[in-house]
Amino acid sequence: MRTLVTMLLLCGAALSQELPDAPSSSSTNQIRTADKAFWLSTGVYGASVAGDAITTSLWVSRASTCPREGVAVGLHGTRASSPRAALTMAGEFVVASVASYEFKKHNLHLGKLKLWDLPFVARTYTHSHDTINNIAACR
Repeated sequence: MRTLVTMLLLCGAALSQELPDAPSSSSTNQIRTADKAFWLSTGVYGASVAGDAITTSLWVSRASTCPREGVAVGLHGTRASSPRAALTMAGEFVVASVASYEFKKHNLHLGKLKLWDLPFVARTYTHSHDTINNIAACR
């Protein structure tokens, strides 16, 4: 009998409370992580990596007049084979893209500098320079 009375009191107390509001499902409150700026930066970085990977695979590993790689010697060696150079640069692209996405998703920044663009900007110049250097010296 005590159990029945206790259960009725608890049910009555639970029914007297109001339910919380349902979460909003409007898309106006959500901020897109992968927006136009992210995809533009990813595309520019991807093009510079692809250019460097193609010119390195085609010319640097086969020509003796080409300068040795200076920046990433530990990654793909001084005379990288075509698959090794391409896979190394593809892996670097994936790591930089994931890091940039996570930085943007968590809104990391130092002062006014947003860190999500940093992995792309830091390496785009290097890969573009290496592409131009490979075209100029290794043809």
